[in-house]
Amino acid sequence: MGHGFRNWVRLICCVSLMSGAFIGSQAVTLEREGSTLFATGPVEDDFGKFKNALEVPGLEQIVFVNSPGGDLWSGMRVGRIIADSGVKTVTAGYCVSACSIMFMGGRERTFSDAFRANVTYVGIHGPSSKTTRAVTSEHAPQIYAFFKMTMGERFNAALMNKAFFEMDDAGSLLRVFDMARTPKRVTYHCRSQQTPRNECTEFPEADALSIGLITGTALTKVTLPASMQSSPKILGATLDTPIAYRAAFLTAIAAKSCVSDGCKTLVQNYANLKEHSAIVTAVDAPGVGTTADKDSPNQAALAALFACNHIKDRPVRLCTVVGVNGFDIQPTVAAARASHESALAMLAVPAEKFYGNEQFGGGFSSATGLRTERYSDATPSKAEGIQVIGTQDLVNAMKSTQAPVLIDVSGLDDVIPGSSALLFAGVAYADTAKDAALEQRIVSLLKLLAPDPQRPIVFIGSNRDDWRGLNAAFRARKAGYAQVAWYRGGMAAWKSAALPQARLIVNAVAN
Repeated sequence: MGHGFRNWVRLICCVSLMSGAFIGSQAVTLEREGSTLFATGPVEDDFGKFKNALEVPGLEQIVFVNSPGGDLWSGMRVGRIIADSGVKTVTAGYCVSACSIMFMGGRERTFSDAFRANVTYVGIHGPSSKTTRAVTSEHAPQIYAFFKMTMGERFNAALMNKAFFEMDDAGSLLRVFDMARTPKRVTYHCRSQQTPRNECTEFPEADALSIGLITGTALTKVTLPASMQSSPKILGATLDTPIAYRAAFLTAIAAKSCVSDGCKTLVQNYANLKEHSAIVTAVDAPGVGTTADKDSPNQAALAALFACNHIKDRPVRLCTVVGVNGFDIQPTVAAARASHESALAMLAVPAEKFYGNEQFGGGFSSATGLRTERYSDATPSKAEGIQVIGTQDLVNAMKSTQAPVLIDVSGLDDVIPGSSALLFAGVAYADTAKDAALEQRIVSLLKLLAPDPQRPIVFIGSNRDDWRGLNAAFRARKAGYAQVAWYRGGMAAWKSAALPQARLIVNAVAN
């Protein structure tokens, strides 16, 4: 390794290649099985781990399993020693940011069949600061050069320029998919983590093989180590109650929730649906919803909930998940409800008025309407017609005789006890007609969750930089709710105050 490269990696020791939020103290996990080395998790100061693993004789391939990237210095150094070793590299699931550099070190590079095609891809972008997450494009040329060297004559300069230099934030990403299983899934580039998918730039002619990302289209068949086979989860809870007698399970659902033969047929056909599938039932009313062939259990559950919530030419209704794949979800939902009861019983008023700096920040003095893009951004300290409430005041209100209705729009697995989730209620569109249709769905569901417009209602997002809670509050005020509040600090402030949390329960999906 030349002196120039050593000097450069010293310079970038504080630079990161991480898609999305930075993961601090975690590190990559390596596991050797036969001639294959499996690597999963975020990349930190892991060069020594890889170096030692590569020195063990008999290694033929490295399989990267769902890695979000991380430390650029480690990624570049590991990529170099992989290239020097001559081993193959394989991606199982996603391989993003610093992981993509390591993947490119492989003499032969392929996708695997370990995960569904839609979640199997390589994500490429330039570096950003570990501490501020600001884009540091001055370090991008060295990564660009490594990709150019490893991609060879298929190197697509225009495409790589977009990936490494056209970045609005650290979440910018060029996604290149498994073309063998998803030939219609085109390569696309989003300048920002918050760029809507339909505004990203597509490259239909630039597939993984044609740009030199992979060296062959044949999938590498791998069996993941047991430690890397993730347990199926739904809304943050592990699926741990298999349906013992599926026919009896479905017959019971049909008997309880169906009044028409069409509904009963829909329920019985659920047994034949492709994974990932879900079945939901209406709350306190007849009706079901099903979906299948989704990319994850969560996606299946949310899609089925939406289908059940919104039936054409019928009033909206609340629904609950009862089955996902071959698992009974009813015990999971019951446990989540119990977590709300126990957390509320432990709730005490915190000593301080604010937590997690919830009262600070924000580039606006006040807001008057919906934010239709960049929901993760500085929020105002005031909002027209809406009370901005802090942590201590919220807990006092919850413990009062006129406790408010709590509506969570964060979608996080852990929520404030007593809250009801209304997912995607914080979304807003610039397109007037599209937004009007969304608002109708949001308000219709909100009226089921909070039927009394005179009762206080509080909207909760993920943190003080989350506009979704404020957007939902504006919708409620417009819909005629008289006492609308927004918990600006969101779940981040609640957790900072060490207050009890409960498990997410979803009965309403707006979009």
